[in-house]
Amino acid sequence: MGVVDAVGGVDLCLGRPVRDKDSGANLPAGCQTLDGAEALAFVRQRKQEEQGDLGRTRNQQRFLAALARKAATPSTLADPSKSFPTLDAGLDTLIVDEGTELPDLMGLFEALRKATGRGGRQLNVPVADPDLRTPKGSAVKWDDRRARALFDALREDRPPG
Repeated sequence: MGVVDAVGGVDLCLGRPVRDKDSGANLPAGCQTLDGAEALAFVRQRKQEEQGDLGRTRNQQRFLAALARKAATPSTLADPSKSFPTLDAGLDTLIVDEGTELPDLMGLFEALRKATGRGGRQLNVPVADPDLRTPKGSAVKWDDRRARALFDALREDRPPG
């Protein structure tokens, strides 16, 4: 929430209203700027998503891409009144290696912006069953063969198939 508020909110366009009492999300359809609390509620909600947790994951990816676009804009990075609070909030929020400093985080936001832009690719672990019933509730079952192939490609620094 601190990073979102430090950059002045994150712009998202929603194709439908998002309402979820558990997360607190109550967002109208259309384009809007989410503050930190609204963004947190948006990325936590899943019950109205057709694909449950997979839908939530896609929303989280969309949100991170929008946050990276906002945090890595020249107007944010070049303005110390925006960049220092943003990066400071990021250092307080994220788990980072000891010795990580503001320029490191600035580079992280820039890399995230590039990865989530037109040249980047977002993916999920391949799924065999998005609504597997277990004694503890529903779960997502990976497609073991395709998941292993994805993890091997990532480990070997190859593009996923």
